Amino acid sequence: RLRMVPSYYATQAKAKGLDVITWTLERTGPGLTGFYWSTTESLGLVEGDKFNLLYVLAFEVEILGIFSDWPATVTYFANCYDLQLMGEQ
Repeated sequence: RLRMVPSYYATQAKAKGLDVITWTLERTGPGLTGFYWSTTESLGLVEGDKFNLLYVLAFEVEILGIFSDWPATVTYFANCYDLQLMGEQ
């Protein structure tokens, strides 16, 4: 099974102290195909891999937030890990 890791660009942005907000997790609807997933289509990812991606973004890249056209997945993930809104403690 493949392990998702931060991209070179994400690693460099974090190293330079840049804050990252991503766009967008579910732009293309169900499945992991289409334009927004074109760089990963050959990897055989499944719907649950969205949670693996969110984990890497949240805990390894340490993004500030993520925009989503369908926020159910992102909200579910945030609730499972008890992630707070910016500024909340």
